[in-house]
Amino acid sequence: MAITTLEQVKAVLDITGTDKDSVINALIPMVEEDYLSLRNKAFDTDDDGATVYPTGASMTAIRMIEYHLVGKPMNGTAGTVTSESLSRYSVSYASLVKMYPDNIISGIKRYVGFV
Repeated sequence: MAITTLEQVKAVLDITGTDKDSVINALIPMVEEDYLSLRNKAFDTDDDGATVYPTGASMTAIRMIEYHLVGKPMNGTAGTVTSESLSRYSVSYASLVKMYPDNIISGIKRYVGFV
């Protein structure tokens, strides 16, 4: 079983129709691979050898998919704006790790190392 399913992604993101199904299906294994890479620890398995995903893993994976679907910037200044000034213009972006914003990464790191 994958970290999430097409049906879960569409339900949470309120996506109707089938126009994004192939993209979502392609993103699910890629996002799971990114999740594992960022987690830097293999998923646990049960006695039958099935993968046991940590609490919140599916929701975090859905947020990662959403990040890809909304068109993440590819110019290296990606990230959400955290502050902006008008006088002597200034803008600050949330830092990105492996092209995901901190608020998504924290969902992955939250359960690593806890027993």
